[in-house]
Amino acid sequence: MLIALFTTNGFAHAQNLPNETRPRIVITADPELDDNNSLIRFLLYSSDVEIEGLIYASSAFHWKGDSKRTKWFVPGREYTRFGLNLCPCESWRWGEDEHFIHDAVYTYANVYANLKIHNFNYPAPDVLRGKIRIGNIEFDGDISKDSPGSDLIKTLILDDKQGQLFITAWGAKAL
Repeated sequence: MLIALFTTNGFAHAQNLPNETRPRIVITADPELDDNNSLIRFLLYSSDVEIEGLIYASSAFHWKGDSKRTKWFVPGREYTRFGLNLCPCESWRWGEDEHFIHDAVYTYANVYANLKIHNFNYPAPDVLRGKIRIGNIEFDGDISKDSPGSDLIKTLILDDKQGQLFITAWGAKAL
């Protein structure tokens, strides 16, 4: 019984590392299913990392448009394959009310109380909501202007916080 107690206690301690020892990470994601599914799974492991940002990104397969009715076209994209001639267009497969990162955090909030029972390092849903930013989602590959997402990344790169900072590129690299 003592062995089980000490073994369990040691394991529990290893699972509850302080923030200073956990890697810092920024997630960039587009609304494709692979990123949605990865984000849900990632949030279940969020006790193991310090989430610094959750950033909406565009991709060749999803972009919002600029609300100015600007027509966009990039040769060789999905909308031109197989003889399709679907663009120039104002947006491409980006839902009018697309909030997939917010939706994932909302779902996380529904199970947060149960997650905290197992590990106190799970971030509060409000903390995660405060880390959400918009990247360059208007057009795929567009890096013509700064965005709240790119500003956050610049701030994180230049800050004095200890530990490695990992910036993922699940979605396109245009932030």
